[in-house]
Amino acid sequence: MLQAIWTVCMLAVGLLIQLVQPVVGGTLNPVVFLVVSGIWIVGLLVIALYDRRMWNQMVSGSSFQPDTSTRLADLESLRGGRSVVVQTKIPDMFSQSHMEIRTPVEGVDASFTVKLTYVGEGGSADGLQTGNELLDESFVIRGTEQNVSQLLSPEIQAKLLDIDTPGTFTITGNRVRYEIPFTRLSPGELDGIADVSLAIAKRIERLAQS
Repeated sequence: MLQAIWTVCMLAVGLLIQLVQPVVGGTLNPVVFLVVSGIWIVGLLVIALYDRRMWNQMVSGSSFQPDTSTRLADLESLRGGRSVVVQTKIPDMFSQSHMEIRTPVEGVDASFTVKLTYVGEGGSADGLQTGNELLDESFVIRGTEQNVSQLLSPEIQAKLLDIDTPGTFTITGNRVRYEIPFTRLSPGELDGIADVSLAIAKRIERLAQS
């Protein structure tokens, strides 16, 4: 997104130069073209280095480490023998990078989908209602009433209320996934979402065994 904004700004500068030329006379000077192009390239490099610095700070301050075992994800954290992974992706050429935090659900043979979308406020106007006003206001909840009521125990509800990062939980019998429409998180946000994801996965496994 920053790179796109920077590019638009430089295009605006180039357009301004073209508009001014008929007034001041002359054609586009090659030196001016090279200077503007150089500034644009340097700007892209600075943005890339800044994003890399923010990413490294997030990783170093969290429990996650680069995933060097399978290379199927960018980061991995092992918690009590369980794995939580982070993967970044770009949905399309006009989107900024998204982050996906996920953990597997083990030993469950069930087909269902529950979605919890964090909206901060206004969630009670759409989706299922749990009776917890704070939770209903913060999340748009979708799924069957039976699955939602079983999954969202008081413990899980309390953990969900600790989340303030925009994104969507997609919960199935195979995995718990939280997709965020950007990649710039604080270490606390990253670890917090991982903790909630694990708690939800364990809740599903307990329900399957009962």
